[in-house]
Amino acid sequence: MTTPLATAQIRQQESMVVLMTGHLPEIEADTVATLMESHDINGANSHREWFVVSAGFVEDGQEYNPLDKHADTLPVLNSLASDARKLGIRWLMFDADVSPTDGLAVYDW
Repeated sequence: MTTPLATAQIRQQESMVVLMTGHLPEIEADTVATLMESHDINGANSHREWFVVSAGFVEDGQEYNPLDKHADTLPVLNSLASDARKLGIRWLMFDADVSPTDGLAVYDW
C-alpha cells in the first residue's frame, strides 16, 4: 500500500533567502511576530532567534503578495519581499547569527 503523499505534488522549486535579522527595523520584527501569532501572515519563528516569512510569488503572470495589506506597518519587509519575488524567491528567513548582506541597510536594535 502506498502513502497518499506518494501521489501529492512535490514542489521543489520553493526557494528561500537567509538574511541577518538586523536587516529589519526592530519594530518590524516585533510586528511580524505579532502577525504570525494572530495567523495574519504565513511564517514560523523561534522566539526571535530566527523567523521565516512568506514573500509570496509570481505564477502565470499573477503576483501573490501576502504582505500587501501590511505595507504601511512593514515597509522594509515589503520591499525585501518584492525584490525576492522578482528573483523567484518565495521565503525570507531572518537569522540573528547570519552575517550582513552587502547593499542592505542594517538597523540598530
